[in-house]
Amino acid sequence: MKLYDINQSLESLLIQLEPDPETGEIPSNEDEIIAQINALALEREEILQYLAKLALNIGSDVAALAEEEKRLKERRQRLDRRHSNLIAILDRECGGQKTDLGVATLFYRRSSRVEITDSAAALSWLESHDREDCISRKPPEISKSSVGRLLDSGVEIPGAEKVHSVSCYLK
Repeated sequence: MKLYDINQSLESLLIQLEPDPETGEIPSNEDEIIAQINALALEREEILQYLAKLALNIGSDVAALAEEEKRLKERRQRLDRRHSNLIAILDRECGGQKTDLGVATLFYRRSSRVEITDSAAALSWLESHDREDCISRKPPEISKSSVGRLLDSGVEIPGAEKVHSVSCYLK
């Protein structure tokens, strides 16, 4: 039986146990109803215990996977550094020349990038020459932690509210 069905059956049985509103009589099969309630309560408890065990197992799996991710990330970073060091050695030894190494060929590719050394001067020039297409303006961003401190101090801010929630943990 599913937990939902058990809860509905328990509710139905509890309603059957209520005394008759007109006569005040207690149902004649009260012992039978109580026995059914106890049996359903035990079944419900077993299901809840199973769900708790399942949640604990999944939680430990999540922790193990997080640890494995961390280990793999550290390994990838070590290999990445090793790869960069080996490429640097090859670059140094080949002196910037395309070199056929038998199993691989070392190539060089030219690239360029823009580096802004004085952003104020560049911004001033772009604005004075109507080059707004070269300027990106970020929209203002609200600091939730600062707004939270204001709300905690009693300041009312339209469009902002403190939302409280309750978290459930299983150990």
